[in-house]
Amino acid sequence: MKTIKFEISLPIKGLQKGKKYTINIKEDASFLECLAMVDKIEAMNSETTIFPINEGYIHNYMQLLVNFETNSIYEDVGIYAYAPDENGIMQKFNPIRDNIEFNVYPESEIQLQPDVGC
Repeated sequence: MKTIKFEISLPIKGLQKGKKYTINIKEDASFLECLAMVDKIEAMNSETTIFPINEGYIHNYMQLLVNFETNSIYEDVGIYAYAPDENGIMQKFNPIRDNIEFNVYPESEIQLQPDVGC
């Protein structure tokens, strides 16, 4: 098992500073599997969930952040996706924009923020 920390910031419902999640997931989990686990956590907490949003059209983070037609993260989503290197410094890059099936490094911190068009 590996631990991944997510922070997802949205310009709605007080989430400008981000909502944080810590997940424990199988060692070979991809970015998509990690994001699906975050969606599962969100779905299980119906009293604190932000979904559905956008007039009921968007029901989870996966739908909000991933374009399955191109098998990629939407271009307007800001990404910080690093893990500690051998010295414990957060500079081991997870190339999840290039490959959403990338096996995320253990102890990664992933921050996602859709552009609001400002």
